[in-house]
Amino acid sequence: MGAFSLALLLAAGLVAVAATKGQLSCKEVRASFQSLQPGVRWVPESPVSGTDLQVCITKTPTCCNRRMEERYQSVSRLNMEQLLQTASAKLKFLIIQNAAIFQEAFEMVIRHARNYTNTMFKTHYQNISSKAMKFVGELFTDISLYLLGSDINVNDMVNEFFDSLFPVLYSHYLNPGVHVTVENAECLRLARVDTNAFGQYPKTVMTQVSKSLQASRAFLQALNLGIEVINTTDYLKINKDCGRTLMKMWYCSHCQGVLEAKPCAGYCGSTMRTCLVGVVEIDTHWDEYILSIERHTREMYGIYDLENVLLNLFSLIRDAVLHVEKNWAKLSTSINKLCSPSKQRISRSVHNKREFFINKKKKKK
Repeated sequence: MGAFSLALLLAAGLVAVAATKGQLSCKEVRASFQSLQPGVRWVPESPVSGTDLQVCITKTPTCCNRRMEERYQSVSRLNMEQLLQTASAKLKFLIIQNAAIFQEAFEMVIRHARNYTNTMFKTHYQNISSKAMKFVGELFTDISLYLLGSDINVNDMVNEFFDSLFPVLYSHYLNPGVHVTVENAECLRLARVDTNAFGQYPKTVMTQVSKSLQASRAFLQALNLGIEVINTTDYLKINKDCGRTLMKMWYCSHCQGVLEAKPCAGYCGSTMRTCLVGVVEIDTHWDEYILSIERHTREMYGIYDLENVLLNLFSLIRDAVLHVEKNWAKLSTSINKLCSPSKQRISRSVHNKREFFINKKKKKK
């Protein structure tokens, strides 16, 4: 195409643009604006100079005035706030849903683990099952509270369980018929630790429960933290500068009668970054947060899987009690010295202990 032909096409284009400008009508602009502000009478019916405009400034006639600009800015800020809330709502719902599912699953595991442990005592130690169930209930209540953020120490809750169990075990099976006073019970609690009556099982329980709970608790806390962060966007207020920038992108074209114009991706992205400069700073921290969620998820699997640990807790407790029974002959001397029982009680203890094991062997046969 020659230079002359190109010049003719350019001239024709300029004429067409000029003709379009000359035909600017505010009728559609007026109708569109009244959908935002019903009943207004101060929208121009025909193009005006626009000398009072502060954002949609133009050298050509316009269908906007200053009052329209103010309304457009207000609508722009409101629209942006609603867009942010909509964008975060799905993510927020996803996190809340997962947190609820996790807590529900944990409560179910707690319920089953408690029932397994109670059943073990009813089956093997019926005489103390009612008292043992009280200690079992307290242990699993503490476990549940710990996961939900309580300051309870895991080692303390496990020690409390075995400390409470030992005097009952002593008076019913290891030294039947002996009345355990409050003072004797406290002595037996201390003797349990000094003589290592349950062997290494309490420490094993502490390690497994502590590590499994720590990972699960950190995971749940991370989910709740994510919800709090997202909640901040629900109350994010768009400032005036952002409102002006948004209005310029969304509504200034209306002033020229172009109602269907859409901003290009680059312009839109630049505007959003300007408006969300404070929130954009969270990006790096949010990425780190996602990585921490993934790390906590991995930590909850394997040997310290919460479900696996809690559902097998009854077996460790059973082994701990068996350890006391098997080593009672050695333990009795130390415990009798520490808690000063009478020789008559010692004799009766040994006799009844032998009968207890004989009866157990007969039952097994």
